[in-house]
Parts: sequence; C-alpha cells; structure tokens
Amino acid sequence: MKMEIRINYLINAKTVVFKGVYYKNGELITVVVEGDDKFLVAQSPVQIIKHSLLSYGSDFNGALNSSKELLGTKINLHPIMVSGTLDLWIFPTKSYKEQYCIWFVLNQIQGTERLGVKQTKVSLSYGHSIELQMKEISFKNKRDNAKELRDKITNNGKNPLSFLLEPRKGFCLVEGKGEYKSIKKDK
Repeated sequence: MKMEIRINYLINAKTVVFKGVYYKNGELITVVVEGDDKFLVAQSPVQIIKHSLLSYGSDFNGALNSSKELLGTKINLHPIMVSGTLDLWIFPTKSYKEQYCIWFVLNQIQGTERLGVKQTKVSLSYGHSIELQMKEISFKNKRDNAKELRDKITNNGKNPLSFLLEPRKGFCLVEGKGEYKSIKKDK
C-alpha cells in the first residue's frame, strides 16, 4: 500500500507520533501518525517542528532555550512546547539530529509496558502502539520531563508577578502644529 505524501504539515491536537525516514531518493522525510491516519510529509521532523512553532507564535531556538531555562541543562533531550494554548508538548527519544529519533506528543501517551531489559511498548491514543529499543524508565523520564515543562509553563501563566505602583505625577504630551509640548500633570 502506497502512503499519501503531503507537502507540509502542522502539528495539531490529533498528532500522535512522528519520525524521520529516508525516502527513495535519500531525502529525510517524516512519517506522521495523526488520529487513525498514517502518511508521509515531504519535510524532516525538525522542519515540521520549526514550521509548527512559527505558526503558533514561537521558534525552535526559543522553545528549546525556554525548556533548558525551566528544566535545567543537566537533562538531555529537552521537550518542547509547540503550543500552550492547544496543549501540545513534544519530546524526542534521541537527539533530534539522529536519524532514528521518534517524537511523541505528550497527551497521546496512554501507558508503557516493559517488554525486556531495553525494550518498551508505548500505548498511544487511537489504539496505536510502538515498541522502542529503550529502557522503560528512560522513556518515562523523558515523558516526565515533558510533564514538568508543561506544569512549569502553565503555572507561570497562572501566577504572574504583580506589582502595585503608587500613582505619580507625570507629563502629558500635547501635539501642536509640527511640535509636541510637554505639560506637567498635577495628579
């Protein structure tokens, strides 16, 4: 069965998982599982992430730097907030520069099962599952880092710092013919 190939893609609420594959011509493209569908996208996973971040009002370096700032630099493979509004948080299984990196969407993970010392089955939404050559605890740590990032950013948005400033006398700028005059306020 030949899979549909899309030109570009935007990570959304139905995105479950995606990973890079090399196509016939040696070009790195992406296999995306979205809802009940599976298709190819003629972009690398990082291109899809960058396009999605820009579409939702951020960028790759900013999202990565934010994750590093909030979670610290002692962890590897930082998760990324794609969209806080849409509750889209992703994390990689390996360095995003590696060929076999798989990207998971946090909310689509239903559970994990240890199949062997370094083999884990991840149950996903829509009845999907994927078997990884990875210790279950390693996968859970990556998922927990994504949860921690989500919690920190969400809490920061709910508890902003507030300052009460005493009103002061100020100035009022008044536009005249080709000039501005500054008038001191009494109150």
